[in-house]
Formats: sequence, structure tokens, C-alpha cells
Amino acid sequence: MTISSVVQRGSTAYVYNEKNQTSCTISIGNGKLCGFSSNFVCIQRGSTLYVYDEKAHSLSTISIGSGEFHSCAGTINIRRGSSLYMYDEKGRSKGTRSV
Repeated sequence: MTISSVVQRGSTAYVYNEKNQTSCTISIGNGKLCGFSSNFVCIQRGSTLYVYDEKAHSLSTISIGSGEFHSCAGTINIRRGSSLYMYDEKGRSKGTRSV
């Protein structure tokens, strides 16, 4: 099943499928929900981005470092200075570009 929406309530992210049923919950702790796609959810805790699937299985962790989370759709984008670093949900680099 695919992810249709994700809602943060307090320190928990509720992940919903296309039937509007709760697929799973993900503990956010003191982090924040950054975004989601139909296949994954991005949670930032400190300077690390954690990527989960629709069943709350960890797919990858991506270091944000001194950069900032930019977006999460088909790829996960981290902006560091004037460059945008792109990753897939497994944390594999998909390239960079200037912004």
C-alpha cells in the first residue's frame, strides 16, 4: 500500500494509506516531521534525517550536517550552501546541483 498522508500529533507521526487507515505510527521524539512521499516518510532529529517506509521500517539515515532539509518527493533534497544534494529513500546519492 502507498502512503497518502502523514500527520504529526505531539511526538508521534501517524501514517495513513490510500484507504485512510493508519498504516503505522512513528515516534518523532524531539524531532520533526519533514515530509513524505507515496513510499517514505522523513523525520529530522538533530542533524540527521531518518527515512521510514509505510510500515515504520527504517530505510536509511542521511546526515544533514550544517545544511537544511529542502524537500522530499521523488528524491530527498538537502541544501548545503549553494548546492542541493539529492538522495533516494535508501540514502544513495542521486547527484547534486547548484541553487
